[in-house]
Amino acid sequence: MSHYITLDKAREYKKHYENFPVATIIYPKKIREAATLLYLFARQCDDIADEGTFSKQDRLKRLNIYKKEITNLKNKGTIHTPLFLDIKKIANNHKLKYSLFDRFMIAFEQDIKKNNYHNIRDLIKYCDNAANPAGEMILTLFKQNTKKNIIYSNSLCTALALLGISQDIPEDYDKGRIYIPENEMKKFKLSRNDIKNMHFGSNWIIYKKFWIKRIEAILKKGKPLEKKLKGRLRLQIRILIKAAELLIKRTKNSDCDLFNHPPKLSKLDWVYITLRSIPPL
Repeated sequence: MSHYITLDKAREYKKHYENFPVATIIYPKKIREAATLLYLFARQCDDIADEGTFSKQDRLKRLNIYKKEITNLKNKGTIHTPLFLDIKKIANNHKLKYSLFDRFMIAFEQDIKKNNYHNIRDLIKYCDNAANPAGEMILTLFKQNTKKNIIYSNSLCTALALLGISQDIPEDYDKGRIYIPENEMKKFKLSRNDIKNMHFGSNWIIYKKFWIKRIEAILKKGKPLEKKLKGRLRLQIRILIKAAELLIKRTKNSDCDLFNHPPKLSKLDWVYITLRSIPPL
C-alpha cells in the first residue's frame, strides 16, 4: 500500500492526454510517484482555470483553496486537503521549493484573468510561470537542479509550452484566450475571425514560419541540458527533445494547417522516439 493518500487518484489523472508524457515508467518508482502527484496538482488547477461553466469569480475562488494550502505549507500551518498532505511529504523528502507552486498559481490565475498578451516578452513571462516550474521540480526530484541545469530546463520547457500553444490555437480561442502576441497579430495582419472560422490563410502560413523559427532557437538553448544530466533523467530529456524536434519538423511542412490539422504525436511516434533515444550498448 502506498504511503501517499492521493496516489491512485493521481494515476487516473495522468491518463489524461498530454502532448508530452510526464512521470513516465523511465523514472524510479519513488520519483515516478512524486512526479505523478505533482502532476495531479497541476492538472486539477489547470482544469479549474479552463472550466467554462463557472464564472471567473467562481474559478478564482476555487483556485484560492489551493493558494491557501500553499501558504499553509510555507508557514507550517495546518493542511486541510489530502493532496497537500502528500505534497508536504514530497517537499520535505526532496527539498522542493514552495515558490515553484506560487509561480504555477500565478499562471493559472492569468489563464482566468488575462485574455491576450501584448508582445512575446509577456508571453515568455507567462511560460516562465506556467511551464518552467515543472522542469525545475523534476530536476529537484532527481537531485540534479543545479543553476545551470535550471537555466537550460527553462529554455526547454518554454519551447515545449510554445509548441503546445501552436497546437491549441482554436481550442484556446473557444476559451476566450489568444496567446499569439497582439503586436505580432497586427504586424502579420492576422485576423481573429480566421481562428473563429478555422481559416488558415496565407498570412498565418507566413507567421507560422516566424513562430516555429523562434521555438527552434529557444529549444536550441535548452538542448545542452541532456549532456548535463545523468541516468534515467538524461534519457527522458533526450526523448522530449526528439519529440519537440519531430513536432517542429511537421509544423514546418507546407501542408501543416495549425487550425484544422495541427501536428500531434501518436503512440507509435512515442515508441519510435524512445527507441531512437536509447543509447547503443
